[in-house]
Amino acid sequence: MKVTRSQLQQIIKEELEAVLTEKEEEEKPLEAPLAEEEIEEDKDWIQKAVNPKHKGYCTPMTKSTCTPKRKALAKRFKKAGKKEKEEGGTGWQGKV
Repeated sequence: MKVTRSQLQQIIKEELEAVLTEKEEEEKPLEAPLAEEEIEEDKDWIQKAVNPKHKGYCTPMTKSTCTPKRKALAKRFKKAGKKEKEEGGTGWQGKV
């Protein structure tokens, strides 16, 4: 099959446009509109974070079953509990 100069130019032009369009799509940030239901905070997040079967895993915190993540959560609860006793209220004021 013989390709003429004008046909070759047309093929190159189409390929170049396809590549440029593909590049532009890759550069665009993906933004998905969030529904109000998705934006709302999960009110039962703490029940999902703490498993009642694991009660006593970090008592005392030096126990081998107290992993770093559990230890961090226990420290946060302990500090919030102290604030609650001292000041009243929930003890939670942002970062603890």
